[in-house]
Amino acid sequence: MQLQSHHKKKLRRISLTPLADLVFILLVFFILETSFSEFRELGFNVPEKKEQSSSAGELLSLQLFENGKLWIQGEAIALSDLGVYLDGKQFVPETAVVIEVHDIAPLQLLVSAMDQLKTHHLEKIQILPLDKNKSGADKS
Repeated sequence: MQLQSHHKKKLRRISLTPLADLVFILLVFFILETSFSEFRELGFNVPEKKEQSSSAGELLSLQLFENGKLWIQGEAIALSDLGVYLDGKQFVPETAVVIEVHDIAPLQLLVSAMDQLKTHHLEKIQILPLDKNKSGADKS
């Protein structure tokens, strides 16, 4: 014998409307909370010709080449040894520093060298373009 049920079994369905609302609210939240940053350039003027330093004091010369080589007073040196070199020479703060930079030398090399110089109280820094006829390979 079969019993008849007075209730019809309802098919339960999950409504997608609340899910769509939730996704929309999250989308709006992330759009409003996102900040877009602009890439900025660090611009500075580099003179075309070498200008001789007018100070009669000591002059420190650095050259930075495209392959990441660093030369100081005509000698090759690693960037990590620059601080040791400056400590050994004990330059006075009035020492003028001329940094000659190749066109495609790494910017990080220049910034790191300038940081080392400023750490050793050498603030008179002049940045010049490196002559086209000089290169790191010429000095062996």
